[in-house]
Formats: sequence, C-alpha cells, structure tokens
Amino acid sequence: MEIEILGSYGGRMRGMGTTCLRVSPTILIDAGNIMEALGEESLKIDHIILTHAHLDHIIDLPFLVEYAYGKRTRPINIYAQKETLKALKDHLLNWEIWPEFGSIKLSNSSQYTLNYVEVEPYKEFEIEDLKFYPIPSNHTVPTLGYAVLKNGRGFLFTSDTYKNPHLWEFLNNRREIKALITEVSFPSDMSDLARKSKHHTPLTLKEDLKNLKRKDLEIYIIHIKPSFLNRVLEDLKKELPQVKVLKDGARLTL
Repeated sequence: MEIEILGSYGGRMRGMGTTCLRVSPTILIDAGNIMEALGEESLKIDHIILTHAHLDHIIDLPFLVEYAYGKRTRPINIYAQKETLKALKDHLLNWEIWPEFGSIKLSNSSQYTLNYVEVEPYKEFEIEDLKFYPIPSNHTVPTLGYAVLKNGRGFLFTSDTYKNPHLWEFLNNRREIKALITEVSFPSDMSDLARKSKHHTPLTLKEDLKNLKRKDLEIYIIHIKPSFLNRVLEDLKKELPQVKVLKDGARLTL
C-alpha cells in the first residue's frame, strides 16, 4: 500500500494544502487539496472517505464535482457518518453555497454526480481491495479516524483529535497496523486553545502516547497550522523527536 499526502496542513498558505490522503489511484481520505495536487488526474477519483465536515477537510469537494460533472459517466461516492453527510448537505451542497450535486445527473450519464454512502463507527467496509475500519476521534464535531488495511497490513489515520483512549486500545491490540498518522495543530504553550478546539499540541500528544504499549509503530504528524509551523516543529523536536512530520507530496509505503 502506498499513501500519498496530497494535503498535510491544518490551514492554507502558499504551497500548503489542507488535509487529503490518497490511498489508491481512485480513493481519497478527505478532500482538502484535490484540485491543486491532482489537476486532470482528479477525474480518476471514484471514492472520497470523509472524516468530518470541517472546511479544511471538505473544501475541494465542490470544485471536484463541478469539474467532473461534464467529464464522468459514473458517480463519485462520498463515504461519511450521517452527521457529516447532513452537515455537507445542509451547509455546503445546499443550493445556496453550492449546487447539491447528489440530485443532479451527470451530463454524460443517467446516473447522479454524487452518491452518498453512510458509514458507522466500528463497522468495517471495503472499497476495491482495501478494508476501512472507522474509529471515533475526540473532536468538536462527530469525527471518524480510519484504519486502512490491505493484505493484512495497514495504517491508522486519526484525523483531528484530542486525547482518545479508544485509539490506543485499538492500536495496542492490532499489530497489523504498522503506522499512525495523527495530528498536532498548535504549539505546546497554546494548550488552552488546543483543549477547547480539541486538537493536539506536541505536549498533549506526548502525554497521550503513554497509553501506547508498542515500540514498533511508526508515527507521522500532519495538520500543523501554518501560522505556528516553526513553533510546532521546535516543540516536536523537543518533546517527540521520534516522530516524522509529513509535508504535501510525501509518500509512505507499507
């Protein structure tokens, strides 16, 4: 399995895309940086798995479906829990901010542009040759992380999260998970804001990692806020020198 980080930051700035992971040529997790990263290749995307409805995780979805509308003959499948799908339809694809493409048929097909698929926490589903296991994250809105497995090996992406005991219990019992991609958004001296917004700092992640009882797990960091990038990198070097920070365009092979 190869994981391509199309967008790795918790905000946008020149050269910095928001959260988007490509786990196969046709499958994305989150939609934070599709068009800039993929361009015409975005037409290959058949499946987008959303973690939650915050803007930095869905922002390119409207532009993708508009671009794909006249060029595709099959729908784009959007997978998310019911709260995320409702937020998407109520607040973004609602005919006021953007057309609701789930009710618009493709110009080259009798099928609709979008197909919504509801997923449930702890209920595994399969797309092509990949298995996805949704795990609730600890965030301000309903949010899912996903364990992704292929041929008995895989990784876990937490999405946006604060301290989460269920995460470590899962990782301690699932040795086939070889890598963790998690978030750090703010520097350690902004712990109050991080706690209120339910994001990690290097220090809170270090505290949470005490629950991990394994030494064989590679740990990667994304979602740093561009405004605090240098401060977060300094804190990570001090508190968690063993982790690796991912940038846009990074590729991981399991």
